[in-house]
Amino acid sequence: MEESEKKRLGLDRRDFVRGAALGAMGMMPIFELLGCSSPKSQEAKSEKPEAAQAAETGTSGEWVDPSKSDELMQKVLTETEVTSDLVCDDGTVIPAVYVRMRNRINRIGRGIGSIPNDSHSWDMIMYLWSEEDAENYLKMPLHEYFTAGDYAHAADIDEDKALAILEDQAKRNLIWRVRRGGLPLFILMPYINGFWEFNELDALYHKDMGKVAEFDMLGIKGVDPNGESGFDNTFPLFRSYPVSVDVVQGDKLADGHDWRALIKRNPKITVSECQCRTMWKALGVPWDESHPTRTCLSLGEMAEYFIENDIGEQITQDEAIAIVEDAIDHHMVVESVCAKDADIICCCHSKSCGNLMAYRGINGEAACSTYYSAYLLKYDKDKCMKCGKCVEICPMQSITQDSDGTCVMDKACVRCGQCARVCPASARVLTENPTYPDLPIDYVDCNKYFAKDRMARGQLVDYVG
Repeated sequence: MEESEKKRLGLDRRDFVRGAALGAMGMMPIFELLGCSSPKSQEAKSEKPEAAQAAETGTSGEWVDPSKSDELMQKVLTETEVTSDLVCDDGTVIPAVYVRMRNRINRIGRGIGSIPNDSHSWDMIMYLWSEEDAENYLKMPLHEYFTAGDYAHAADIDEDKALAILEDQAKRNLIWRVRRGGLPLFILMPYINGFWEFNELDALYHKDMGKVAEFDMLGIKGVDPNGESGFDNTFPLFRSYPVSVDVVQGDKLADGHDWRALIKRNPKITVSECQCRTMWKALGVPWDESHPTRTCLSLGEMAEYFIENDIGEQITQDEAIAIVEDAIDHHMVVESVCAKDADIICCCHSKSCGNLMAYRGINGEAACSTYYSAYLLKYDKDKCMKCGKCVEICPMQSITQDSDGTCVMDKACVRCGQCARVCPASARVLTENPTYPDLPIDYVDCNKYFAKDRMARGQLVDYVG
């Protein structure tokens, strides 16, 4: 990519470190990848009138637990009818079917922002789905697994045609598919983690880096009302794991927080190229190339999808563990989607991963930072030898030393345990957070939780032009 083009797109690594928006790349503002807020948006909330704050939490003004509210899910499932094409300020006409598509995708997981930024906010959708595809998609059930028979009934078509439509969209990485007992089941998936990552990988493995760049520059971004970045969200989009049991007090990992156990529970596993580092490479954005790129693992039914769609390489459990251990040796953070039975594991660093770049860029100043990990970091300054090894290894660059050599940790720490791993005096250790809440169970449950959470806070609304 020419330097002038990179300048036009704003592809400056310093912008990423500051957590700047990646609008030109077709990504939501980078804060939204985490579901976290900037300090500015937190200040905005504190200044809101009481009535406006109450609107975010429901008519009572009290927060509604998304994991336990069928009423919230009913609101998520109730979409506003859109029948007219949209004429943008620049004269661009967006067919009504794509406005409806955008509203539908916004109701899954973290969404794509209720209010589109500009006429390019539909580019990625129009690139992936034809108008006929979009009409077919909009007849599919939301937030539930469905069969070809279910879809045939909803779309008023015969079952063979229904199956052909569903398999076509699943093969093109537009909807998710699992096979149970030989029966294919389908479900709509979010933008992230979902059709963005999977289509980027498809371009990488089956086309060329030029196609990756073309795809990643497509627009889809938008913002939410009542705080564009979801500053009150309980969970981040991704969560960290302790690098090993050795860095945890009592040498025992909490249930659901052992990445090795997660791998060993899943006999079918794939590895793919890191989607963030693939994007940096395609767009010519500088990143720390010492970090490995073959680091993204898919597990179980997600791995089966990756194998069928040829966007991942099947590996053994031992190979998967070796990949993560190598990433840890490169001072990286082990993360997964924020679900107990996660089916995607990635290995990240604040100098090469979009999520952690964003988190570093906002200095961890977000409500969801409390639950980025199920652990707290305990530091005993009396034991500390002031050697500085923790400063050198920290993936988040979160540790500094004051004038007398005492270590100081900022809020961007994700409690991965890398510092405890190298501390010669055992002055640092992870301890369980007693207030850590129950996680959503799996990928589908996670996407429901996030959608209901946004609805509860008044962030999820339909766009009608």
